[in-house]
Amino acid sequence: PHTAQAIAQQAGIDDARGNQLPEDKLAAVDELAAGGAGAVGMVGDGINDAPALARADIGFAMGAMGTDTAIETADVALMDDDLRKIPAFVRLSRATHRV
Repeated sequence: PHTAQAIAQQAGIDDARGNQLPEDKLAAVDELAAGGAGAVGMVGDGINDAPALARADIGFAMGAMGTDTAIETADVALMDDDLRKIPAFVRLSRATHRV
């Protein structure tokens, strides 16, 4: 949970959760989406992450160690496992969206 929260803080993300079971991940995505929290993102690397990656507004697959299912399901595949790239990606996406 500490890693998820640290990355979320760097990216300006309000709610981050870590160490969850597959059904918890999907429920969390659904809960956040239903609550009007804005765009909901999900980061994962395994087949157990695929349902939540698909349901999220934006799914990030960690590609170097990620399963093919996670990579194919996600919207974005980061081709190494450096979670520190997620805040930079979010900032770049926001800047691009403003253009």
